[in-house]
Parts: sequence; structure tokens; C-alpha cells
Amino acid sequence: MRPLHIAASLLIAAIWGLNFTIIRFGLDEFTPFAFAGWRFVLGALPVLLLPRPAISWKALIGTGIFLFAGQFVFLFFAMEAGLPPGLSSVLVQLQGPLTLVLAALFLKERATTAQWAGLAVAMIGVILIGRSVEGSASLFAVAIALLSALSWAAGNLFLRETRAASVLSVTAWASLIPPLPLLAIGVLHDGWPSVLAPILEPTWRGWFVLFYTVVPVMWLGYLLWGTLLRTYPAGKVGPVSLLVPCCALVFSALLTGESIGGLRLLGVAVVLGGVALGIFASTWRR
Repeated sequence: MRPLHIAASLLIAAIWGLNFTIIRFGLDEFTPFAFAGWRFVLGALPVLLLPRPAISWKALIGTGIFLFAGQFVFLFFAMEAGLPPGLSSVLVQLQGPLTLVLAALFLKERATTAQWAGLAVAMIGVILIGRSVEGSASLFAVAIALLSALSWAAGNLFLRETRAASVLSVTAWASLIPPLPLLAIGVLHDGWPSVLAPILEPTWRGWFVLFYTVVPVMWLGYLLWGTLLRTYPAGKVGPVSLLVPCCALVFSALLTGESIGGLRLLGVAVVLGGVALGIFASTWRR
């Protein structure tokens, strides 16, 4: 990679890594449904300027439901249930191996032995992390985080059909799908005051969280990511995603005091090792 693109890769990892801690702060301001709903309301604003990408409505709706709504609602509930930001960032990286499983089940794609080995190693890491957390609430949070990773993996299958389109355009138009269902469920689950909190009871912290999760994370992050994917083979760009949980662990330790050590640290290392094995196995296969 050229130096400028290396800098862009590091910036993406830092922005997306910090996002997990920002989400933790955001859950002190909003309920999960309200947080996710308003995030995608703002995330969809570029549709006022960007034409609809030349992809099927099936791909657009599937991306909006699974890659956006499902992934983040489950992630928000997992963190609300007590899963710290750093561990959350590690567990959702299982979307890579889980995409392999879903592609094999629904698209009849054949995976290599090394790719299946990566999945097995990553799941051993999940077991170690599960044993390291204390109390049923934390174990429940781990399970919800795995649902977030599974939803992300399902969304990846739809995202494949959007390869020829602009990443930013797909992001904006797919963001039109989640808001109404999420806010409607939020009204039923939490009531009108909670859903309308950003308007009825605005705070600088709440709006900073929404701003950060939309402008740097969605608009700038996906713009840079799309640029890298158009410039380099996916196998060279994919490993950059492994830097995200590393950055997330550092930021969470600094800003929330999250502690990673002992069995939990071993679990983190094993999960990331399994994900890395799957990524590099895919590269070697190509």
C-alpha cells in the first residue's frame, strides 16, 4: 500500500475502534432502539444528494435489515447488558467465520479446511471468553453479541451484490430501511419520551454520540473503506479489520477502565487468531 493508504487504513481502525466506546457512552443517553433508529435517520441524509445505487431492492433491503438494523440493535443490547466495548469489538469480528458458514448453507459455497479450522479456533476463543465473564447477565450479553455477529454475516451475503456500487451510496440508501421499524418498536418497548429523547431532552453528549457514529464512522469510514477496496485486492484490505478490535481494546481501557487479562486475554487472542486464519485462508484460496 502507498503511505497515504496506509494512513487511511490506520485512521479507519482508530475511528471504528473508538466507536465501541462511544456507543457505550451513547447507551447512557438513549435506549438501544432509539439510538439505532436515530443513527440511521441521520445516516440516510446523503440520499438527498446521492442517486440510488444500481442494485436490486432485495440487496438493499437485506443490507438494511441484517447488516445495519440487526447488527447494531443486538450489539447495543449486548453492551447495555454489561458487555464491555473491547470484548464487544472482538466478538462481532466472528462475522467473518460466520459468513463462511452461511455461504456454505445457503449459497452452497465450498470452504477450505483452513477456513473451517479458523472458525473452530475462533469458537474456542468464544468459549474461553464466556468462561472468563462473571454472572449470567454477562454470559447473556456474550450470546447477544454473537447474534450481532450472525446478523452482520447474513448482511454480508446481501452486500456481495453491491460490489459494483459506491459504498457510500449503498450505505446511505440502505440506511433508509431501519429507522421506521426501529423507532416504531422503540415506541412500543420504551414509550414515546424515550424515542423522542434527542428532540425533547437534547444533550450535548447525546448529539455528539450521534454525530460521531454517523459522520466519522459511517460517512468518512465507509468512504475510505470503499476507496481501499477499489484500489487493492480484498485480501490485502481485509486484514485491516483485525486492527479494529485492537484499537477498541486500547480505547476502552483508557476511557472506561476495561480490564483485559488472564483467561479473557487468552480468549481474545484465540478469537482474533481464528479470524485471522480465516481471512488469510481466503486470500491464499484466491
